[in-house]
Amino acid sequence: MRQTFYYERGSEAHGFVTEEEHREHVRQEILEERERRRRRLHKNARFLKTRNKRIAVSFGIGVVLMAMFSAFVYLENGITESMQTISRDEETLSQLKADNSALMSRISTDASLSSVKKKAEKLGMKYASPDQIEYYTVKEQDYMSVNNR
Repeated sequence: MRQTFYYERGSEAHGFVTEEEHREHVRQEILEERERRRRRLHKNARFLKTRNKRIAVSFGIGVVLMAMFSAFVYLENGITESMQTISRDEETLSQLKADNSALMSRISTDASLSSVKKKAEKLGMKYASPDQIEYYTVKEQDYMSVNNR
């Protein structure tokens, strides 16, 4: 006959089990421990996967933000440069307008009828005699006419 050993279960001094029951209990505990370990590993794997996804998303967002910031700085520099160019062009335009105004006033003073008459007399020019004048009439509207006064 096979000898039966009795094992104490936990802190229960009065609860004895057979060797077979003890082995079954130990086997169950091992299986439960394996299952707990498998679940913990699965949970850790899911956690790592989620963490890696979050890191990738955060990195992607960071890259996009840096690209947007770089584009903003680039555009801001372009706007500043354009404003400086416009300012220089406006200064040049105002200088040209001032020069043009000065030249127009000089022309208007130099081209007055009295000054033209004086210069013509200086050069020995005289009024045309009546036999030198020829008159003609235009039947159609002249395309060069700008204003009929």
